[in-house]
Amino acid sequence: MVPFVRRRADMRDHPGQVALPGGGVQPGESAWEAAQREVAEEIGVPVGRLVPLGAGEPIYAAVTNFSVVPFVAHLPDPVESFVHDERELEGVLAIPLDRLLDDSEWLESDTPWRFRYLAHEESVVWGLTERIVYGLAPRLRQALAEGQSSDQPAAER
Repeated sequence: MVPFVRRRADMRDHPGQVALPGGGVQPGESAWEAAQREVAEEIGVPVGRLVPLGAGEPIYAAVTNFSVVPFVAHLPDPVESFVHDERELEGVLAIPLDRLLDDSEWLESDTPWRFRYLAHEESVVWGLTERIVYGLAPRLRQALAEGQSSDQPAAER
């Protein structure tokens, strides 16, 4: 399962949107340190519990004028439930990784502008979040395939 956050509908920026946990880098902080801090703040996974598996290529978000560095991490001892930050978030959605990696699950809009999206539990994954998932998908598929072809689980290699 991959945790996504749903922003509160009354937020000024990106109200009601679904995103991966994340946020800005503070002075003196590395991008990985910022990612861990944001995951802790937004969904309650303590800093240091995530095992980094790698970073994706930076993605430029024109709407916000930010460059986003996506990270892939593994949580070796899963939490029973995520505890979200109620000041910013409505909740946490857990989407199965195999569903995210299945191209047939993603739909294409029929509005004047075209974009891919995934509907999940009355929410929609689209925009920058879709671009992050789409950009990481080939590497994730490859890692999963390599893990299945080995006697040893991918997380232990």
